[in-house]
Amino acid sequence: MGLFKDLKGTTESIFRVGVNAWKNITGGIAARNAADNADVKVQASQFETTGNTGLIINADAANTGADWSITINRPATGMAAGYTLTLPTTDGSPSEYLQTDGSGNLTWAGVGGSADKMAVDTTSLAFGTSSPLTLFTTPANAVIHKIQVVIDTPFNGTANVTVGIAGTTSKYMGSSQNVLQGIAKDVYETNPGEAAASEALIATYAAGGASAGAARILVYYSVPS
Repeated sequence: MGLFKDLKGTTESIFRVGVNAWKNITGGIAARNAADNADVKVQASQFETTGNTGLIINADAANTGADWSITINRPATGMAAGYTLTLPTTDGSPSEYLQTDGSGNLTWAGVGGSADKMAVDTTSLAFGTSSPLTLFTTPANAVIHKIQVVIDTPFNGTANVTVGIAGTTSKYMGSSQNVLQGIAKDVYETNPGEAAASEALIATYAAGGASAGAARILVYYSVPS
């Protein structure tokens, strides 16, 4: 121990390594720059903690107003084994959530891709809409349970719409199953209950001289486990 204590700085408030330094602070140590006037980042190939509180972001936060800290920790009890979580390769899209494959690999998933969860896709239709109107592509193994056309503003002229796929434009709803010339708040519904394996759904619209009208096309579907 005599040799270690003889090293410059080991018995002082700063343990200096190279041009940077470790400095005593209340409750821990801080990595400082050579001028000792700002914190610097700490780099390592692996970071370990021995307590249940593993990481505090903004540890010096006042925890009032907009200045709050975030703490990430492990359960204090109840774990049967250690595990590793691997984050996705991107930051995801709006409304997605983190989903595990059971082995700790996390991916972003939407509600429509979650097993046995009902999802609804909504697409607006207006009198000047170009045809065909792209709706969305169903996930693999999806089942389409219901199609609704909701009239917001009645169409004039002889406008009509079908819902299906390229080549089978009335697969899920034919023009005779809805009336675009109805009244506001009318809802027209079909219940196909058909499997749709990654199909690109479209609405085929014929304006029929319409100069007014607006509706919504709702597709209800699930992805069974």
